[in-house]
Amino acid sequence: MKLNHIKQVCFIRVSVIILLIIITQTLISCAKIGSPSGGAYDKTPPKLKEAKPNPNSTYFKGNEFEIKFDEHIVLANTSEELIISPPLKDKPTIKAHLKTLRVTWTDTLFDNTTYIFDFGNSIVDYTEGNKLNNFSYSFSTGPFIDTNEYKGKVIDAYTYKPVANKYVMLYKSDNDSVAKFEKPNYLTRTDSSGNYIFRNIATGNYQIFALEDKNQNLLYDLSTEGIAFSNERVESTIYGIDTLTKLPVKSNNTLYFYETKDTLINLNSITILSKYRLQFSFSNPTTDSLQLNFTYPNFTGKEDKNLLVKYSINKDTVDVWSLNQPFDSIKMVIKDIGLKEDVEQHYTKRGKEKTKDTFTFISPSQSQAFFSKFLIEMPFPIEDTTQIIEAYRITPKDTSTIHFKPSASSPLFLEIVEVLEQGSSQKIRIPQGQIKNRLGQVNDSLIFNLIIDNESDYGNFFITIKDTSSRNSSYILILEDPLGKEIKTKYLESEEKNVFKYLKEGSYKLRMIIDKNHNKKWDHGDYHNRTLPEEIIYFNKTITIRKNWDIEEEWLF
Repeated sequence: MKLNHIKQVCFIRVSVIILLIIITQTLISCAKIGSPSGGAYDKTPPKLKEAKPNPNSTYFKGNEFEIKFDEHIVLANTSEELIISPPLKDKPTIKAHLKTLRVTWTDTLFDNTTYIFDFGNSIVDYTEGNKLNNFSYSFSTGPFIDTNEYKGKVIDAYTYKPVANKYVMLYKSDNDSVAKFEKPNYLTRTDSSGNYIFRNIATGNYQIFALEDKNQNLLYDLSTEGIAFSNERVESTIYGIDTLTKLPVKSNNTLYFYETKDTLINLNSITILSKYRLQFSFSNPTTDSLQLNFTYPNFTGKEDKNLLVKYSINKDTVDVWSLNQPFDSIKMVIKDIGLKEDVEQHYTKRGKEKTKDTFTFISPSQSQAFFSKFLIEMPFPIEDTTQIIEAYRITPKDTSTIHFKPSASSPLFLEIVEVLEQGSSQKIRIPQGQIKNRLGQVNDSLIFNLIIDNESDYGNFFITIKDTSSRNSSYILILEDPLGKEIKTKYLESEEKNVFKYLKEGSYKLRMIIDKNHNKKWDHGDYHNRTLPEEIIYFNKTITIRKNWDIEEEWLF
């Protein structure tokens, strides 16, 4: 009897365990959304089954529509994907439930107007997440659906690269500043290739405008918002790509996008790199009017002979060395014509900083182009700017003397006096104690390898430009590598023959800025004055440079 009871208890426990396993597996199966085991993977996006009212209905009344699909749907990123044209004043309510999509709004619609709700890729099936690409729904409040289209492209006005995910707007208004004060009559957005298309628009001509709408109000009301516009009203679609060179070609519906940069200068920081060196960092390049007025130490300004001032390439960083007096405490005023306001700076006395007896050179390059000077940089100016420094040149054959002198461009640099042989390879040694700087420090020993290349390693490119349109402009030629990196730039006052010398072997592109105002730089547009960005033209050939070879071309534009 006891044995039977034990068997019954064991049977019940086993049964409970089996039941729990079955329930768990069932719950896991239910939780997994996907195709049944062994079945074909569903790759089909949802399909429209019916809509109320039907797509492209006319005489639309009411404030909602409903679309049913052949499978359960969900919405993904609707706030960014959905474009309503003409735009509604208030955001609509969009809900997806099972197989039904319902859109409602509170705005009063315009009479005799075709509306299009472009959902982009925001509608996906519930099980596999397959996107219904470029789905749109349209209706008209009048007797017919507008069927006109207008399409084009938005590119960066300086680089000509496509500008993606920016609004493009059409306006019926004649107001030159309409984008600042009115929402558009029609709205679309550029795709990843910068292309845009307006569908279901009415016959007519429009002002066109592209906008980086940072505050999402469909108005150009922030100076930092990027824009593009045309001074001609648009009516037709003409756009092409030069299929031979794959370069953009000009067309009436290509918009040239630019961003207006804040040209005012802010002082970002002052860094005390050592007790004899300060570094000033600015938000924008400084101008020639920059003033560094020290009241303590008592320097007369940046031209003071006891100061050395060095600008970065972009002139947004300025290094200042004191040649005889430490920057223990600082009182100064910084002025610049572009500075938002004069900046007054005070620094209290720092702790004692021990000056080392020696200094280390900034590591020099290991290779050198035959046509340029080889420079070695020091952390502090040399004391005797007329000194000739003796060093040693070590080759597999022998060791000889070589000489350095302070560079005429800056007492921070040394340059080699002798002309080194092309194609040569040597080891250079500067012994310790050969150089003394203004702090009384002498140099540590420096040994480095140096390879000089050959003139035959380079090619030359000759180009003759001829302006057939009599633009009365200056020209800026920009040579670029295939990735768009600027290699060399030349400024021309008139049509002439030019040469880009000593180019490395490879492929290059050439483009030209038409410098209308002769200020030697590219200028972006100005919507307030309806000034378009300065024109940029691409040379229609790829330039292939070979070693020890000259290429000559003529450019008519």
